Amino acid sequence: MYRRIVTIALCSLLAACAAQTPPPRVVLVSVAPVEEPPEWRKSIRPEDDARLESLRADWGKLHARLSSRVRTAQGKLVDPGAGLDLPSLTPGSYRCRVVRLRSPARGATSARSSTNDYCFVSATDEGVAFVKQTGSDPAAGYFYPDGKRYVFLGARQRRAGENSLGYGNEPARDMVGVVERVGGFRWRLAVAGADGRQLDIYELTPVPVDQQPRG
Repeated sequence: MYRRIVTIALCSLLAACAAQTPPPRVVLVSVAPVEEPPEWRKSIRPEDDARLESLRADWGKLHARLSSRVRTAQGKLVDPGAGLDLPSLTPGSYRCRVVRLRSPARGATSARSSTNDYCFVSATDEGVAFVKQTGSDPAAGYFYPDGKRYVFLGARQRRAGENSLGYGNEPARDMVGVVERVGGFRWRLAVAGADGRQLDIYELTPVPVDQQPRG
């Protein structure tokens, strides 16, 4: 009888202890998703990445040294802060007017504008392709989405309308820049120069179908 009483008491004590033991803590660990770098970063060379990073600051210096007459004439096209949201371009033919900004060691920045040439934008498996079809300084490459802009990686071609030279094939011909929308049906492609004292800005405006070049 005594042993039975002791056994019952011991079981009651163990049950009480078990009831007072707190449940195990559950620790929730949140894992932040790993963001993939933009596609253009997988291809760009370090020296071109540096040019791209400094493009905005260099552009600001060039713009500050433009005459008020040129600023008024060119407006948002040459203003580094004029980029707008929704930069996507519709595939098709565009008029390309190139404004070349050049700044000597001293003095004001000069702006020389070319006549309207033709460029073409197309959607391909590799991305948004761009090619300058007519005029001097033929260029071709790809536009890569990057927030409110596109990043351009391309190359100066040997002849207008070609796209045989890709970025990285001949580093001396490589081109890097940014594409932004600056108005209704108006975009710009700003291509970094060899140094901070030069910049080429392509004004892109859609061409009506009946006015597009043949070939």
